[in-house]
Amino acid sequence: MLYENVSKIFKNETALRPEYIPETLPFRDAHLNRLEHYFSEFIENPGSVCPKVILVGKTGTGKTVTARKFGQSVETRGKNRKVRYIHVSCFIHRKLFSLLRDIGQQLGLPVPKRGLSVSDLIQLLLDLMEERDLYSVITLDDVFHLVNSSDEDEDQLGSLIKLSEEVYYRCGKYRFCFILISQDTSFLDRLDRSARSILGNVVIEFEPYTREQIYKILEQRAELALREGTYSEDVLQMIADVAGVDEDDLSRNSSYRGDARFAIDVLWHAAKIAELDHAEKILPDHVREALKHAVPGVPREYIENLPLHKKLLLLAIVRALKMRRSEAYVSFGFVEEVYGMICEQYGEKPRRHTQLWEYLRDLRSLGIIETRLSGKGRRGRTTLISLSRDLRAEEHIDDMSRRISVSIPAEPLENLERLLEELIKRELGE
Repeated sequence: MLYENVSKIFKNETALRPEYIPETLPFRDAHLNRLEHYFSEFIENPGSVCPKVILVGKTGTGKTVTARKFGQSVETRGKNRKVRYIHVSCFIHRKLFSLLRDIGQQLGLPVPKRGLSVSDLIQLLLDLMEERDLYSVITLDDVFHLVNSSDEDEDQLGSLIKLSEEVYYRCGKYRFCFILISQDTSFLDRLDRSARSILGNVVIEFEPYTREQIYKILEQRAELALREGTYSEDVLQMIADVAGVDEDDLSRNSSYRGDARFAIDVLWHAAKIAELDHAEKILPDHVREALKHAVPGVPREYIENLPLHKKLLLLAIVRALKMRRSEAYVSFGFVEEVYGMICEQYGEKPRRHTQLWEYLRDLRSLGIIETRLSGKGRRGRTTLISLSRDLRAEEHIDDMSRRISVSIPAEPLENLERLLEELIKRELGE
């Protein structure tokens, strides 16, 4: 008997994937309209102006999908005028050469893989864009990676921002303009005064989604992705209750995420689990199982794309926190000891202290961990590490002592440890 490869649950699974761009973006019309407003002159009269806009907000608040949706509009309106939309992941392309090469490839330009310096590559791209009369709106997603490079003397983002002005002074036209996406504006502190001045201060903030908003988003995606009768309002509400925030939480700057990406991912996992169970519909138990294996607060692809030794360091942090469950934070020194043991376990040569420090900073930039300096009661100043607040339970602040006590639940640690072990073994071919 032939296997019938027809899903009883899904009708269009891609509608629940991170890269999917729906026809309409619930609750992000105002953000999209602002982008249209700021870039309209560049699209209608290419080269006349050089708008630069920063999108900020926590993970899963719609920054990337809004930028990509705007990009569809750019491609439609600017097609005859040769205005292109380019979306670059700075998580993947952390070096200026790699980033520029990706831009060239997306523009369809013949860019060599190697053999050029950064300055030569820039000149080649500009010459080709001028020759073909091309213009581009360039989105730098997770832009903080460009300023968190381990090369302290390399101001990658600043160089790119200044380049737009230099092109104008040379030929009287702006060949490209920018959308920068980040979780906050702290990356600006790493730029020099000149680059900050050129960049300007146009910031569009993305608030966390409320529970009601996430429910509506899940309702839209479920209608697109799932067969009729395979899900219920209760199932969608269960996920929205976990992933969304209350209106009061927004005003208090709550640590809950309001993460639509996480909510959509949970719905996808629940649907997959229902399929494995040969169920006719997604049940609350399927949602509970999906949540049990989820790592909230951090996109899974962030963890999957980490280099091997960053995964090993993150695993060391998780195991160190498990060893000292009564403590909210563990010291960098203790994490280094655990990291050494993990490297021995997997037959890997440990990285040096300075390199681990750079890895730590990258993990913090991704929002996976938090760090702070030790206060009174410890000798010297020690870096203390914990998981991101969004992976922890609620905080309880004692106003008398001003000390923060955080209870770290077992599930996030266990889930993250299991995921990291699985990814590391796969990478090592075990």
